[in-house]
Amino acid sequence: MTDKPIKTKTIGKDFAKTSYVLLEETADTALVFSPQIHPGGVRGELVRFRKNRSEKWERIPEEDFRKLELYEGTHIVLGTKQLSILLEEVEKRRAIAKEGIEHGVHNYVVADEERTLLIDDQNKKEILEQLLSRGYSQDFWSLLSASDPVLADKLTAGHRHFQREKVVEELKTRLSQTHSETSGEDSWQIWIYKHNWLFGANYQKAISKQKISISGIMPDYLFPTIDSFVDILEIKLPGFEVIEEDPSHQGSWRWSKETNTAIGQVVNYVCEIERLRYEIETAIKKKYDRIVSLLKPRAFILIGQSSSWSMEKMEGLRKLNHSLHGIEVLTYTDLVHRGQTFLTSPPKDA
Repeated sequence: MTDKPIKTKTIGKDFAKTSYVLLEETADTALVFSPQIHPGGVRGELVRFRKNRSEKWERIPEEDFRKLELYEGTHIVLGTKQLSILLEEVEKRRAIAKEGIEHGVHNYVVADEERTLLIDDQNKKEILEQLLSRGYSQDFWSLLSASDPVLADKLTAGHRHFQREKVVEELKTRLSQTHSETSGEDSWQIWIYKHNWLFGANYQKAISKQKISISGIMPDYLFPTIDSFVDILEIKLPGFEVIEEDPSHQGSWRWSKETNTAIGQVVNYVCEIERLRYEIETAIKKKYDRIVSLLKPRAFILIGQSSSWSMEKMEGLRKLNHSLHGIEVLTYTDLVHRGQTFLTSPPKDA
C-alpha cells in the first residue's frame, strides 16, 4: 500500500467523509470512488467526472440507480487495476474506522506490512516509543541508514553531541556532590571510566586486569586508544589538593601528599607493564583477539579542582607536569574544560 495521506472530515456523529479515490482517468473523464467511514466500516458511491470548457472537473449529472424502473438499468465496468485500487483503498479506510472516528479534520497514513498499521499525529510518538522499548531500535537505525544514510549520519552525530553535552553538565553537578573514589556503582572511578572520551582520546573498549589473568602490580583497566597503544587512567577524589606551595623556597610548588602517592602508583604500573609487555600483549590477543602495543604507555592522574587557582599556581602545576615523563596530572576542572572544548570543536571522527 502507498503512504499517501488520507483526509477525513466528520459530517455527523461517528460519520466522516474521506478523500476521493481515483480509479480511472482519461483526457476528458474520470471515475472516482467517494468513500465515507463509520463505526461499521466503509460505504460510498462511484462518481464520474468530466472536464468543462474551462478545463475544470465537474460531476456528470446521473440518475440515482435506486430510482430507476425495474426495466431500466446502467452499469460501470471496473477493470482488474481499478478493482484492485478500490479494494486497497477500502481496506485503508476500514483501518481508520476501526480505530474510531475522530471529530473534525484529520490526515492519516496507513501502511501495510503483513498487518495494517495506522499512523496519525496522535499516535506517532507512541508508536516510535513502542518500537524503541521493545528492542527494535537497531532495526529502526538499520532501515534509516539504508533508506536515508545522510539523515542517519546527521541524527547519529547530533544524538552523540547531545549526549556528551549532558555528560559535561552531569560532571559539573557531580563536583558539587560527594561520591566515593572507587566503591559503589556511582563512584568516580566507574563514572570516569564510562566517559573516558573527556580526556580527549578516542578509546576502544577497556581491558580488565581480571580477564587477562596477569599477575603483578597492574591498574584495574587498560585503555587502548584508536591507534592501539595503551593509556592508564588513575582516578582520585576531586576534593584532594593537587599541589601546595613549598614554604622553604619562595615561588616554588610541590606535589601534595595525595598526588605524590598517585604518581608513585602510576610509576609502578608503568614499570610493571613494560616488564611484562609481551606477556600482557599475548594474553590480550588470546582473550580478546585484539592486537595492542604497550610500548611506553601514557598515564593520566585525575585529582582535585583548579577553578579558584591563581595564575601562579596554574604555572606551578605546568612546571611540575613538565618534570614528569609519560604522566600528566589533570584536575577535574581541566576535564570540564576539555569536554566543553570537545563539544565546540568536535574532531571529524567523533
